[in-house]
Order: sequence, then structure tokens, then C-alpha cells
Amino acid sequence: MTRPPCYKIRPMQTRFVCAVAGAVLGATLTTATPGLAQSARAQGIVRDLAGKGIKGASVRAVNPEAYPSELTSATDDKGRFGMIGLRSGNWRFVIDAPGFLRLDVTALVRQANTAPMQFALAKDPGPLPNALDRNIQQRLQEATTLRDAGQFDQALAAYQDIYARNPMLTSLNLIVGDVYRRKAAQTADTTAKAALLDRAVQAYNEVLKVDASNERALAEISALQSGSK
Repeated sequence: MTRPPCYKIRPMQTRFVCAVAGAVLGATLTTATPGLAQSARAQGIVRDLAGKGIKGASVRAVNPEAYPSELTSATDDKGRFGMIGLRSGNWRFVIDAPGFLRLDVTALVRQANTAPMQFALAKDPGPLPNALDRNIQQRLQEATTLRDAGQFDQALAAYQDIYARNPMLTSLNLIVGDVYRRKAAQTADTTAKAALLDRAVQAYNEVLKVDASNERALAEISALQSGSK
């Protein structure tokens, strides 16, 4: 800290003036930066799902109500990080690392006794093999045209191929279930019709595996099981 200047009004008052100047400066710093006395520390480790520390991960702490409202740290070769100057309270932590999926969580930071944080990142699978990223909309439109033309087997084959290449599109099973129902409605054989309706239920259940409260899937299954469709 820079020593405050001493103004020698009179030789015998030098020490008194210096002491007063130092006290005023100290009081000013304390008043202007009250957050420093209340700042907290966040520290911890970032690992992959196998428990290995991730080097070079970015840990960003965000709290719009604090000042500063954002702090960033990077992990060392063992995955450890640390940052100081956080205000006590809830902070949003955003963790990024090359080759891993982003983690976005909220954690409580305290002025004292804040436990070391443990963050686990999952590997980013990257683009799906043979994914139809560029022409998926066109393929869906082609499948829909087949369905509307009554070519149910061709439509089912098209939808199932799209889903196999893009397994994240679980909602596609809602359309697949609808196609099975349409085909069943035009099938006279009782056994074959029942088998098609069972396939429709299976398609709707695929949606529920990911979204257990999906209203359409639940309604379709309920209607099929009650025999109203």
C-alpha cells in the first residue's frame, strides 16, 4: 500500500498529521470495498465420468446480483480449479472442456466452510454416424408423402431409417405409431390388425421412455387399450 503523504505544517505536528492521514485512508478503503471482507472462495475438481481429472476445463461462475458478476478459472493438470472474490450466495457454474458436453449447475457459495465442488462431465459423442443432418427435413417430407398416399409399409421403412440414424428424435415414434394405426384400420384380418396395434403401442412407449409425461403418447395408448381406436 502506498504510504500517505505527510504535510509538515509544523515540525512537531508531523507524526500527528501522518497518523491521521493513514487512518483516514484506511477507513476510506474499508468503506469503499465492503465486499472484500465478505468474499468467499470456490474450489474443486472437474473430472470425466471415469473419475479422471480434466485438464484445461473452463469453470465460469455467474451471479448477476454480485460484483463482479462473473469470474472464470481454468483447471490444472489434475482437474483442480479455484477462484476468490465471490459473494456468499447461489452462483451458476458453467463448465466447458473440449470433447465434453457442457455442464450448467447452480451451487451455494459460503463465506466459510464451502465444501470442495465436484463436477463430472460426460463425453460429447459428436455427430451421429451417417446422420442425415442436412437433408433430414426432406427425408421426413418424403416419408410423410408416402404415408398420406396410403403406402404405409414404405412410409414405416422411411421413418424407421430416419430414427435409426437419428436416435435423439424420439418424438418420431409418435408418427410411427400413427402409421401403424392407419394401417391397422385398413386391415381386415383380426390377428394382423391386433399385431399392428401392438406395434403402435410399442412406438408410443418409446416416447414415454424419454418423456414419461408425454400427453399425446399417453392418450394414444389409453385409447388403443380401451379399444376406441
